[in-house]
Amino acid sequence: METLQQAVAVGLGEIRISNNPSEILACYGLGSCIGLAAYDPVSKVGGLAHIVLPDSERSRKGRLSAKFADVAVPLLLEEVSKRGAVKSRLEIKMAGGAHMFRLAGTDDSLNIGKRNIARVRELLAREQVGIRGSDVGGNSGRTLWLYVESGRVAVRMVGQQVREL
Repeated sequence: METLQQAVAVGLGEIRISNNPSEILACYGLGSCIGLAAYDPVSKVGGLAHIVLPDSERSRKGRLSAKFADVAVPLLLEEVSKRGAVKSRLEIKMAGGAHMFRLAGTDDSLNIGKRNIARVRELLAREQVGIRGSDVGGNSGRTLWLYVESGRVAVRMVGQQVREL
């Protein structure tokens, strides 16, 4: 595995698109957030979204951003397509969606990670794009890397080794 130090960080609610083979895109500290990678192996265009919440429905009007799954998923697909990716060739991989804070006596509606996972899967299905690999759920944070040169996606859960998706 290449060194991970030269990675370009994709912050909360950001989407980064690249066709630069020397770049590695990274989502650090994914707890309940989802890191969603899209890569076209022919055009060698990749993108990474750092999704924070499942729905923009309750956000202030006019304040839509890529931090919401319902905005980020179609925007990620649109942006990689603008750079030459073809939707039918996209390799989609995702990580995150952990249940970070459990409170006694609370229901599952506070499990943002679970809601993020379900919403991202629903939106990808609506776009007719399948998921090739995932490492989601649980209660530990993760970091996700997308190697633009090869399309490889690696993930590391807190306290574990880096592995490929």
